[in-house]
Amino acid sequence: MNLLQRIKDGANRVSEKAQNSVEIGKLNSGISDIEREMEMEFMKMGKLFYEGYRSRDLTLAENKMIEHSRACLRLQDKIDTLRSRIAELKNERLCKCGYIVALDANFCPHCGQKLAQTAKTSVQDYYEEPESAQPDEPEAAPEQTPEEPFGYMYMESEEEELPIPLEEYAGNVQSPRSERRIADELERERERQLELDRRIRDWQSKEQEETEDDTGPREIVKCQICRADLPKGSMWCPRCGSEQI
Repeated sequence: MNLLQRIKDGANRVSEKAQNSVEIGKLNSGISDIEREMEMEFMKMGKLFYEGYRSRDLTLAENKMIEHSRACLRLQDKIDTLRSRIAELKNERLCKCGYIVALDANFCPHCGQKLAQTAKTSVQDYYEEPESAQPDEPEAAPEQTPEEPFGYMYMESEEEELPIPLEEYAGNVQSPRSERRIADELERERERQLELDRRIRDWQSKEQEETEDDTGPREIVKCQICRADLPKGSMWCPRCGSEQI
């Protein structure tokens, strides 16, 4: 019975790790999508700044740039939420300074900042926001009138759908093509960046393996205050938060 229970426990752990890997992949994909949206917002802000500079009146673009900046802040909050969730799936935590620490650490060993005890990060806002933005189509459908007995009512519907003025059409005719071109350029740049990151990770992993083979395991020292074990070279104790001199 003990052997069967061990086999079941091992299978459950493997299944859990596989599910975490799949979820981490989805979260990383979501982060990439949000980063592309932020890049589009940055490009729009740059275009607005150039138009204001060209017209020698930056106040014309100030309000729109503030709106784009707020949109970027909301997108950055989503990215931070997803990255925190990824760290939890890896049994790690993210400090505000960007350093990865152990899940049970009370202080960051890099900057010494106290880590708040927070609950599990929720990523429902990221997935539920597109659903809340969709209009409620079944309620809007009954408002339409099924029959139009008089001919002049049909003429009024034609007057509502007037053609677009020539100036507005000429100003926006190239916008879909330019947006597609910009999106393609951003996608190619993202692929190049991912390939570069992959090569850097491979190089760092090989370098780390070589250093471990040369130097062996990292030396462990005691904290000067609480006598907890911590790697040599740590500037702060992750348990008590005292600075190591």
